[in-house]
Amino acid sequence: MKKIQNKPLLAKIGLLMITIIWGSAFVVVKNTTSAMPPSYIIAIRFGLAAFFMCIIFFKRLRKIRFAEIKGGIIIGIFNVLGFEFQTIGSKFTTAGNNAFLTAVYCVVVPFLYWIVKHKKPNIYNVLSAFICIVGVGLLSLKDGFSMNFGDILSLLCGLSFAVQIVAIDIFTENCDPILLTISQSIVTVIITLPIALVFEKFPAAIEGKTILSLLYIGIFSTMIAFMVQMICQKYVKPSKASLIMSLESVFGTLCGILFLRESLTVRTFFGCALIFGAIYLSEWKPSLKSLKKAA
Repeated sequence: MKKIQNKPLLAKIGLLMITIIWGSAFVVVKNTTSAMPPSYIIAIRFGLAAFFMCIIFFKRLRKIRFAEIKGGIIIGIFNVLGFEFQTIGSKFTTAGNNAFLTAVYCVVVPFLYWIVKHKKPNIYNVLSAFICIVGVGLLSLKDGFSMNFGDILSLLCGLSFAVQIVAIDIFTENCDPILLTISQSIVTVIITLPIALVFEKFPAAIEGKTILSLLYIGIFSTMIAFMVQMICQKYVKPSKASLIMSLESVFGTLCGILFLRESLTVRTFFGCALIFGAIYLSEWKPSLKSLKKAA
């Protein structure tokens, strides 16, 4: 019984750990995009993830059911949409706007979950989501905010990831999370590789550091991170999961300060504080309920 009670806590810790990985990947991806087109990066990272998972979980893969294939297709489609909208949108808008609008999934997920699962978000879910998006805005928006074509694509990216988060919650109820991760990765490669071959040019030469970066992104930021996300979301509500995963922007900022020598400002500090505050508020809710009952 004790292990079962600890699963939600362990799941939240797992989601926290993958935000650290994703945050560090911002630096790696930023350096890799200068040497390789984005769709090839997406195809290679998910191709590596699928390849290694098929080897590691070969025995389990033989037991894959139609449910995992169906879930992988749906989650994979929105995964591709999210990455492609984010990548293309970044070409037409600022990096700050791109990051801010991508993080809109924090606000969208509770309401989308309400529509799909008919579970109404409470005031703490809504308040935490809006505090979180303000924090992300402080971290991301350096030169003001305005809407253009790139911003619309970035917003579509955030909506795509919101659908993906809710879809993961739905399919992990009755599906094997690892098989879902494999299926999603294969679907992502099947969709993105033709896009890369048609619209992008593969580099004539690849440096050793680019190969190491692709291995890091493929193994840690994709295979391990997405597999942990699938497993952990089985025990964490989508509204809380989206808040925890928004810490990706915090760790991305911190890694930029550490490795890219970006400046640490008061604005950055308050942005991080608001995001942590939003997560704390979402966890503080049961305590408030307990106090109310006690009164």
